[in-house]
Amino acid sequence: MHTGDMDTPVPLETQAILRTGEAVRVRPILPADVPNLMDFHSRLSVNTTRLRFFTPMRRLSPEFAQHLCTVDFVKRVAYVVSPLTDDTIYGVGRYESESENSAELAFVVEDAKQGTGVGSLLMRRLIDHARTCGFERLTAVVLCENQHMLTLFRESPFLSEITMEHDCAFVKLNIAAPEEAPAPPRRKAPGLVPLPTRKAG
Repeated sequence: MHTGDMDTPVPLETQAILRTGEAVRVRPILPADVPNLMDFHSRLSVNTTRLRFFTPMRRLSPEFAQHLCTVDFVKRVAYVVSPLTDDTIYGVGRYESESENSAELAFVVEDAKQGTGVGSLLMRRLIDHARTCGFERLTAVVLCENQHMLTLFRESPFLSEITMEHDCAFVKLNIAAPEEAPAPPRRKAPGLVPLPTRKAG
C-alpha cells in the first residue's frame, strides 16, 4: 500500500501494551483518518491544545486535518496510537524535516490517556523511523510548563540538550549516537511488539 502519489510504502503497524494493561496499535496516520483526527481533537481540553499548538485551538478544520493526515513518510511523518478494535486516536506524534539531517517533533495525547505511555510509544516509533530515513537530530519547541513532554525527552536513551528561554524549552535530541542506558522510568515502560502479518489500512 502507498500513500497518495508517493512511492514510499506506508509503514507496518506494531502492537504495544500501555501502562494500564490495554493493548493498542501504533500505526501510521492515513488520509482516511481525517474524521478520526477531528474527533480526537474535539476530546482535547483547552489546556492540552494550548500546550500543543501554543494557542487554545478549539476546532480543527477539515482542511487542516487533511493536511495533518497527508504525509509522505520521509520528510513528513506521523503515527497514531489506537485501540485494537477500531481506529479511534488516543495520541498523535509527528515530525517534519528542517534540513537534510534534522527534523522537528511534536506530540499530543488526549487527556484521558496522558500518563499511560502513549507519548513514549509514539516517540520511540518516530525515532526509529527517523533513523531509518537518515536523520541525525530531532528537535522540539515546548512550553516550559509542559512537563509531560519534557520528561519524554529527559528519559530518552538518546543524548538530549534542553535550553530554557523565557517560557519555552528548546530541545535537541541526538539520535545518531548509540543509545545510552535510559534514566529509570517512574513507571513500567510499555514495550513494542512487531505485528509482521498485519498491514496498515
